[in-house]
Amino acid sequence: MQQLHGLSKLALLNTAGYAKCVIPLHKSSSICAPNNTGKSSVINALQFPLINDLRLTEWDGHDLEETRKFYFASDQSYILLEADLPHGKVVIGVAGLGKIAGFAHQYFCYNGALNLEDFTDNKRIVKYTRLFKHLQDKGYQPLELKAQELNALLIGGATPFDGDINLRMIPLNNVSDAPTYKEIFRRMLNLHKLGAGDVKRFMLRVFERHMSNAHVDFYEVWQRAFDKVNRARRELNALETMQEPIAALENMLEHQSALKGKLGAYGPKIDVALGEYAEYFEAQNDELNEQLSAIESQKHEFEQKQRLYVQQSRDIERKMTELNAWFSDFDALHHEFELANSDTLHSELKALKGEYETLSHSLKSAEGQSLHTLDFRIKETQKQIKSLKLQLKNLEYNLFTRMREDLSLKEVEEISRILNPDLLSFATTSGGEISIDDEHAFGDFLSLLSEAIRGGELVLPGATIKLKKLPVVQMQSGADKAQLTEQLQSLEHSLTDLKAQRDVAADVAGKQAERDALYEQLMAQEAALKRYEQYQVMQRSQQAQLALMETLNAEQEEVDSYLSEVQQSAAGIADSRAIVNSKIEALARQKARLEQVKSERIDHTLDVVGGKVTPYLIDITFDFDSLADTIHTFNKDCQELRNFDINIRNTYLHIYNAGITKFDNESDELSKYQKLISAYHNIDNEREAVNRQARVALTEVAATIKGLRQDLDRLTAEMRLFNDGISEQQISNLQGFKIDVLPRQMLVQSIDTILATSDLYEQGDSLDLLSEQHINESQVNEAKDQLIKLASEKAGLTLSDLFDIRFQVINRAGETEYFDKIDSAGSNGTRITIKLLCGMLFIRHLLSDKEKSLYRVPLYIDEAADIDPQNQQAIIETALSFGFVPIFASVKPQISCDYIVPIRTLGDGKQNWVDERDWIKVEQDQAS
Repeated sequence: MQQLHGLSKLALLNTAGYAKCVIPLHKSSSICAPNNTGKSSVINALQFPLINDLRLTEWDGHDLEETRKFYFASDQSYILLEADLPHGKVVIGVAGLGKIAGFAHQYFCYNGALNLEDFTDNKRIVKYTRLFKHLQDKGYQPLELKAQELNALLIGGATPFDGDINLRMIPLNNVSDAPTYKEIFRRMLNLHKLGAGDVKRFMLRVFERHMSNAHVDFYEVWQRAFDKVNRARRELNALETMQEPIAALENMLEHQSALKGKLGAYGPKIDVALGEYAEYFEAQNDELNEQLSAIESQKHEFEQKQRLYVQQSRDIERKMTELNAWFSDFDALHHEFELANSDTLHSELKALKGEYETLSHSLKSAEGQSLHTLDFRIKETQKQIKSLKLQLKNLEYNLFTRMREDLSLKEVEEISRILNPDLLSFATTSGGEISIDDEHAFGDFLSLLSEAIRGGELVLPGATIKLKKLPVVQMQSGADKAQLTEQLQSLEHSLTDLKAQRDVAADVAGKQAERDALYEQLMAQEAALKRYEQYQVMQRSQQAQLALMETLNAEQEEVDSYLSEVQQSAAGIADSRAIVNSKIEALARQKARLEQVKSERIDHTLDVVGGKVTPYLIDITFDFDSLADTIHTFNKDCQELRNFDINIRNTYLHIYNAGITKFDNESDELSKYQKLISAYHNIDNEREAVNRQARVALTEVAATIKGLRQDLDRLTAEMRLFNDGISEQQISNLQGFKIDVLPRQMLVQSIDTILATSDLYEQGDSLDLLSEQHINESQVNEAKDQLIKLASEKAGLTLSDLFDIRFQVINRAGETEYFDKIDSAGSNGTRITIKLLCGMLFIRHLLSDKEKSLYRVPLYIDEAADIDPQNQQAIIETALSFGFVPIFASVKPQISCDYIVPIRTLGDGKQNWVDERDWIKVEQDQAS
């Protein structure tokens, strides 16, 4: 078998769920793994480098954004292809740019074999930003490509890199067929989706170079050809149906002429009457205004008097209101203080004030002191009182005075540091707390004790005690009795305060509330005292206020009498004023209405003298009282004349819109109307001209749709050759297979009817659509309606609308079956074979005849386990004979292939792995 060039390896690095994946593309292979492992993801990756126009790609229902994230999640994701071409090996790569670039990708290529170690550094995948330098260090010369540049290199188009690298492996007859090739190739990677509609579309795309590619809007073609005929018929039909509007137009023109004569007579006389009315209005208006001025003078005089009396009445009313308020306040105070006196109120105020101040002092003193502190201070004060009482009681004869007999004051004070202060106050008299039986012995003891205390220290056997921090007891002598008594009284007063403070501290909130209540009582008592003083003042002026009330009542009656007289006089003046005002207003309304109807005049905008005018012979007179009505009627006549103009134009427009347009080019409207009316009276002459224009229109239609019919014949011929190519190959378990082109009979017959009728006319037979050839006319019109209906539904006719396809299958038994859908034909193996044959033959038809046998193309077959081994072998042989390398995918390995490629999982199934060492080469004897 001839050595084929083309793709030899596909490799994935850190993409589509694969840490690493390498599969062969130069031999048939079986990719095996459990379902949903990622078998299809490997083959779909071929779309990036080989189709590269992402608008033409398909990703099993996922959108393009999801697909980019899936394949190019980082800038260390790569899809790599190795191709074995006549001049050597090349590498085509697609690199991810990572999340920061929106998961975009970049194409690149270089001459050389694919070695995945060239994409790693210290066992880490090289980022794309460092890849070129890394490859250059290894001796490669990588090139960065745009999608269109890669596409041009693959199909042999011109690029700026033609001198650097050659990637041509898709030798198309014409580079413009690249989109068609890519679409078919994409379907061959997803054969399970290939259907009859795809086959029909591919058929038209592959053979379109042999076709005219006509797109016929049949309705537009027919209308354009028969436009003049239809227009002439519409003119005639409109003239026949518009007889009543034309008669109405003639009648309106007569009325318009009479109305012009009337308005031409009235207009100048109305102008004169308006001038005379202006003089009349000025005289009447001056007279009425003089009468109104005299009435206004009288009115002003009475209004001044009325304002004076009204003001006096208001003043009296205000004073009486104030006096009533005074008596109301006096009654309230009298009820409150009728039994009260000043001494009692002052005494109650003083008592409340003393009680409030005492409680306030206790609250202030108790601030910041706890109950424990106050209890301690009370106990200490009680101790001091007790001590002072003891000193006062034993002031002359106590232990302190006895010790002074034997020791100095300083010595006694030093000893007092270690004694209880009250001990020094104990009495030494007969019956006292201290009894001294031996004076000498006690004196000696005091001397010894004094000697033991020196310099503020007590020296004891084995110990020394510092006494300077202990206080010296201050004792009073007999001469200090008055001072002790005063101190005792002060302490007892302090004790009383402390106990009061403790009571307050024990219930601060309650005492504060009690103080606040006392304050409110104090304020209320002070306010009551002030009201009492006011009551005493008001008692003294009570009689004077009563006398004032009587005086105000008398004044009120007098003022009300004067005001009533003034108001009666003013009412008469108001009536006179109203009458004069009503006359002025009536005159103003008359004037305003005249101005209004005058402003509504439009006679100056009308042409009442041009054209046809009928003279107005009736005498014209005016009355000022009815002048406005006369002008209003005149305006209505003007409006009617304008409406006549509008109605005449609208009536003519209605007639024009009905289809009568040939008189519209007249420059003089009256002439246009008169010619229309003349045609209406001579309608028979118009009918004779219509039948002369219909004889040539049909040939124009036939010339336009003839190209579509010829394209159908050419396509049928091309498909016969296509089917001959299919019959040369072994088709699985079938004897034969064809794709039939089935014309849509009704549509094609309609086209043939028009073409045949046109041919008859060109050969000399007459076709007059209004003649007695009713059969031909009916057939042509029926054909026309069919074509217009279909063209309207599909926005025009194309070759695709003229035929359907059908698949003809001859099984091993020689029985022939017909299917409209591929998936209805035979076994799964047979269906796969048919789809492969269609795709492969379409692609081979696009390739150059000289080179199409030199290059191999990969194709993908999913769920290959559903195909029996015999059919698998037939599919492989058929594909290889056409230059295609099948790649099977299934759960279990298929030994019909040259290689078995199992997919392993790493990291608890998180990533897949396929290495070249995982490939299993199937020996021929093992496969058989």
